[in-house]
Amino acid sequence: MIFLFFAAGVAAAFFVGSLLSLHLGRYLGLRYRKHGGIDAAAGLATVEGSIFGLMGLLLAFTISGALQRFDDRQQLVLQETSAAATAYDRLGVFGGQAAQDLRKKLKDYVLARVDLYRMPHDFQLWQRAEEFSDRQEQTIASRKSDLWNAALAACPNADFRPACSQALPALNSLFDVARLRAGASEKHPPQIVYLMLFGLGLGCSLLAGFGMASASTRSPVHMVLFAGTLTIALYIVTDMEYPRLGLIRIETFDHFLADAYEQMQ
Repeated sequence: MIFLFFAAGVAAAFFVGSLLSLHLGRYLGLRYRKHGGIDAAAGLATVEGSIFGLMGLLLAFTISGALQRFDDRQQLVLQETSAAATAYDRLGVFGGQAAQDLRKKLKDYVLARVDLYRMPHDFQLWQRAEEFSDRQEQTIASRKSDLWNAALAACPNADFRPACSQALPALNSLFDVARLRAGASEKHPPQIVYLMLFGLGLGCSLLAGFGMASASTRSPVHMVLFAGTLTIALYIVTDMEYPRLGLIRIETFDHFLADAYEQMQ
């Protein structure tokens, strides 16, 4: 809930700030036209166009990057599912009781991974990172160590060496994808990008209000629509960066790993 309150608070602050900037810009525009005459604003369109263009470019690149990172997180879920299924098949090459024991340890590890993302977790405000269960992460580390050590212990047996050459790389791939998923959850744009978006959004609101001074009357509808559109765009960018905490969710892809576990039974 911390993330939702934080994101909603920032969005509300920006919306109010944008409306205030629009009113301030219109006030400054009226004063400027009053002292400079009808042609006082001539030549300012180039400056306004440059700033609005920069805002649009920055917003477009930020949304594009957020979508790419969202897609990468989905792909990592599928990669871990594929790696788990492959490792389960490769462990069967050991045969007999050894294969059963190793497969059981693998299933315990995969179940711990599934439970990690099913558990409630929240947002570390200052670190700007998702906060997962420390106990569950320790459980995963323990089961991972048990699985790896059991596979290594079987390798000195001459009969199991061909199986080890296939199973150990598969387990390595499975563990690597898990590390990539952990890294992807902390992969976000630099904080300065959000500050630039926030500042440029308020600056564009000021310029938009300044341009509204040419109208004979103030239009609250246009002001609210302008501020609301910018606020929604900024909120979506922020929400998409944390797809397990906000309104945009990635949990629909988690069932693939759970399905792989069920097929191991």
